[in-house]
Amino acid sequence: MSSNTASTDTPTCPTLIRPSDFKIWKLQITAKLQREKVLGMALGTDTCLITSLSIPDTTTTVPRAHGIIQDSISDALLLKTEMHTTAQDLFDALLSIHQASNLASTFCIFQQLFNSTWSRGSAISEHIMSLWTLEAHLARIKIMVNPRLLAFILLNSLSKTAEWNMFTSSIINTVEDSKLTFDAMETQITSEEAHLNPSRSLDSALKVSNKSSTHPPNFATWCDNH
Repeated sequence: MSSNTASTDTPTCPTLIRPSDFKIWKLQITAKLQREKVLGMALGTDTCLITSLSIPDTTTTVPRAHGIIQDSISDALLLKTEMHTTAQDLFDALLSIHQASNLASTFCIFQQLFNSTWSRGSAISEHIMSLWTLEAHLARIKIMVNPRLLAFILLNSLSKTAEWNMFTSSIINTVEDSKLTFDAMETQITSEEAHLNPSRSLDSALKVSNKSSTHPPNFATWCDNH
């Protein structure tokens, strides 16, 4: 990365490395550019020429705003955005990259949610907790999943055996609309699994009771779709 392109008497901006850094980075780089009186160059609202700054030990000069932004991103992002030679183009490119990565990460979570399938090799409690975890992560990014939709996802994810197909059919044909919620389905499914597999019932109950302390997985890394 380039260096020493900003005033030494102002706080440094954290380095943008991964998608999870982006929100705080955007706030801090905006404040940094504003302190340096070059925010307009990054936003495209200031067309005045800004004095270029020399990079130490080279004969190269870079516009102040462009250099400040380059100073605050990782080497990987620096290489990825090297073709953007103005502050506005570079800033817009970084916004575009991270907006796309956020959408891709959200899409990955939805894929996991809708494609979730319970393998009878694992406890039903583990499967239910995995759905709770995905739903909790979506809630953290202010995407709320309708409780009825979540209940349908849970029912659809059950093992496709004769026993569970009969159970699902019975639920769909008899449950009251007001009781078609994820919590209600969790209770009935856990009870049915305890009936079908008594040896797992205690373990399942303990794990489900601890779901509130389960931490969502880290989706801050780059998604495969990015």
